[in-house]
Amino acid sequence: MAAQAERALQQPEPCGSPVEMLVIGCRIGVADGYASALRNQGQAAHLKTAEDLESLNQQLNSEPCDLVILNADATDLVTADAVDRIRAANQRTSIVLVAKDPAASKSLAIALELQDLIDIDDEEHVAMAVRREHQSQLLHHEVNRLRRQLEEAEDRSNLLVQSSRDAIAYIHEGMYLSTNQTYLDTFGYESADEIDGLPIMDMIDADSRVSFKAALRKVNEAGKHAEEFRCVTRDGQAFGARMEFSPARMDGEQCTQVMIRDQSQNLALQKRIEELTSKDAQTGFFNRQSFMERLEALLANGDDADKGHALVQLSISNYPELRENCGFDYAEQMLTEVANVLAGTAARAHTIARFGDHDFMIVCNNEEPALETAERCLHKLRSHTFDGQQDTPLKPIYSIGVTRADDSIEISAHELINRSCRATGMARSEGDNRVVFYNEQIPSDTKHLAEADAAVVKLIDNALANDGFRLKYQPIVSLQGDTRENYSVYLRLVDDEGKELVPDMFLSPARDASRLAEIDRWVVRNAIRELASHRREGKKIIFYIILSRAGIEDDSMLLWICDCLREFRAKGSWLVFQFRENDLRSTLQPARELIAGLKKINCRIALNNYSDSEPADSLLKHLEIDVVKLSPEFMRGLATDPKQQDRMSEVNRKLQEEGYKTIASSVEDASSLAILWNISVNYIQGYFLQEPSSTITFDAEHEAHLG
Repeated sequence: MAAQAERALQQPEPCGSPVEMLVIGCRIGVADGYASALRNQGQAAHLKTAEDLESLNQQLNSEPCDLVILNADATDLVTADAVDRIRAANQRTSIVLVAKDPAASKSLAIALELQDLIDIDDEEHVAMAVRREHQSQLLHHEVNRLRRQLEEAEDRSNLLVQSSRDAIAYIHEGMYLSTNQTYLDTFGYESADEIDGLPIMDMIDADSRVSFKAALRKVNEAGKHAEEFRCVTRDGQAFGARMEFSPARMDGEQCTQVMIRDQSQNLALQKRIEELTSKDAQTGFFNRQSFMERLEALLANGDDADKGHALVQLSISNYPELRENCGFDYAEQMLTEVANVLAGTAARAHTIARFGDHDFMIVCNNEEPALETAERCLHKLRSHTFDGQQDTPLKPIYSIGVTRADDSIEISAHELINRSCRATGMARSEGDNRVVFYNEQIPSDTKHLAEADAAVVKLIDNALANDGFRLKYQPIVSLQGDTRENYSVYLRLVDDEGKELVPDMFLSPARDASRLAEIDRWVVRNAIRELASHRREGKKIIFYIILSRAGIEDDSMLLWICDCLREFRAKGSWLVFQFRENDLRSTLQPARELIAGLKKINCRIALNNYSDSEPADSLLKHLEIDVVKLSPEFMRGLATDPKQQDRMSEVNRKLQEEGYKTIASSVEDASSLAILWNISVNYIQGYFLQEPSSTITFDAEHEAHLG
């Protein structure tokens, strides 16, 4: 771990959040030297300087800073006074003391409780201290954010308990810790003060006390269970009740929840619970899972008069760039404001959802044309000002795709979304802030499509000749103790304006132009080169590389892979080649030969999008597969649907018993992650952990904690 930390400090790694740094009492050349050393270590910095207390006050009053470098030898200010003023402005500001003779200033640094004391001329050491303190502050902000989320979750939980018509109590060692009002009403008490210090056994009929004690003990062994008992009210009236017992925690302590369910329907509470589980916490819109369920129901149940529904997809195309440049907080605030604009502009929409990190879906009814909604939303958003750092407004770029559901009764929710994604991708490729209608513009204008495809093929040919592709990496995180860093490798095509095109936007033209095998070769060579570079630095990295159907059918692909391994002095054991289920079924014989060859050079093989079907199981029987990546369909509803959880658990158990490692893809929330942990899935992957990145920056220490 120490070696890993040392490498992290030695290796420049791009940092998405610049540090606001104030240098006090140093010559401008010294301050510039610190800033230059930081840049050499991959850390962006906004540099400000102050020579005396007056200029220090001006800087502190104008804008707070994250970190201060203070010269102990400065003649125009007293160190202690400067520290007092800095901490009065912001208690969390980190202060690094520099001096010509650090030993002489040691007592002062200790007395003032400063973060570090460094030789003023040691630029590299100062830069490392700045990076360390900056990372510490980012972690502090993240901890505070998580703490706020936890407090909000606890508040929501308390709200549900107190508003429940079920009688709920929490007990510890037979004594009451807390109750809701319904519980008090059930037993004839007016307030919680009346049962403070009262044993729960006093509310149980004498004939039921032995079995009640046994039921309490059973919680520790069997967990949640329910039994019938005779209870007694405050005035001595006996009544029968079915009590549910389950383990719980209150104020950090283990306790037992006791619940007597109300048999009547509490529609208001049910609605509140549904809202809490179906809505995105940040925007208030439906979350992805809930949106999918509603869209599927809408398409399945609509009659002839209700087939005018259309789908609008809005994507903030440059969101990753904005987040990297301005930081997480500003980017999240921008997303919240975008959501507010959409809520106000698309008020007549049937459903609005946050579909991804920076993607929104709007289902429009037949009373309002979808194109009008899309154009109005775009106009409102473009006229809205989003605040950024240092009074510099953020300028998000929007790509909007529109499609409708009235052209096919049989269309599914997933197909409709695929169409909107294609339309959104076309909007992105045509320029900034565009709206593209899938049905009317893309399919009917064949000439336009042919021209667009030709332009894409030209881009591909140029990229193949001039390394115009880019690789992205998404971590595959071990939950079972694999200490290696696993990454899935993805491909992006860069257009003439420097924008990245996702595979959905160029693979179809590439397939038609017979370029897929060449693209596979480019990916293999450049991925191996990148991997070998990291391996030489001592990192235990594994790359998962996807080969297309054309790559499978390429007779010389195995030789190409071997040549690349020799060229970059890499090993086959560092690679896992992924194959899509559909591609394998259509190329079974060449796939079997290629996989056999890859196994001979110690590569491992993964089956992508396993669907738990007979054809998929047949592939496993006939091919030498090592790893199975489960289809995203297994993740739909996993957090809330017990049946889906049982299905996932059974499929995972079956595959592992047959000797396969399993990967759960499309992990998008903490609840799903916890479930996957409990059922012992080997690896997880998804945007909840990290979206694909151009650099390998996943926190390996965090990964180790997960495993």
